Amino acid sequence: MSTETTKPEGTGRFDYVKYDDKAMLIQDEMKQRVYHFEQAIDAQLKSPRAKALALTKLEECYMWIGKAIRDDQIARNGSAPLQEERKNG
Repeated sequence: MSTETTKPEGTGRFDYVKYDDKAMLIQDEMKQRVYHFEQAIDAQLKSPRAKALALTKLEECYMWIGKAIRDDQIARNGSAPLQEERKNG
């Protein structure tokens, strides 16, 4: 009985890729903007549920920013090197 698992072939849509310099600059800028927005939400909103939902949506927004940066980099360069230290399975 083999314990080895094989990774199914896919489109690469879910692969982690290394950001190039341009992508890293964009990500750093977006991270700073999201960070400041997080601080404002935390400091100015009092309703625990509304605050939690707002922060959850902000996390979701940051996730989609990362996806957009990744996709833009691949479109710009035609491909991107995989980030092998992060395994998908």
